[in-house]
Amino acid sequence: MMGFGAKILASSLATKARAAAMFVVPALLVYLAASPELPAGFSRQVTRTHVEIDGTDFGAFDGVVGIDEESGTSLNSGQVRRVVLQRDFVTDPSLYLWAKNTMKERSGLKDIHLVMENRDGDEVSRYVLRSCQPVSWSVEAAALSSGGFHERIELAVQGVQVD
Repeated sequence: MMGFGAKILASSLATKARAAAMFVVPALLVYLAASPELPAGFSRQVTRTHVEIDGTDFGAFDGVVGIDEESGTSLNSGQVRRVVLQRDFVTDPSLYLWAKNTMKERSGLKDIHLVMENRDGDEVSRYVLRSCQPVSWSVEAAALSSGGFHERIELAVQGVQVD
């Protein structure tokens, strides 16, 4: 059985521990967020990928699927690779008009540049998707509270080159 003094001491220590945790945890999170190299499990996106078509920057895309270790090689005649670009955006220009016009008018195949940038906006690498044509395109509301959209476009690509 704990005496009255011991209860007060235990209560006081618990209160101090909670108060210390309220200051230490946020300070640790601020440190981790500001740190250029985060420990495993706390990684953040180092680069972003901008899409350029005919000199027009269509903004940053969050996901690029279909660019892999075979990049830098042309595909054999008749072979087509599927590349999917995905993003959540609010104000960047949509690829809708480009995809619609290209599919409707069959205006020919286009080269698409994927420009990889670091956090400072410096170009790290550039992929050129050769002889591309849109296969499908979709957009849907992503976050109603922010008014954003989720865009996805699938491309048929005849070659990938690393510049």
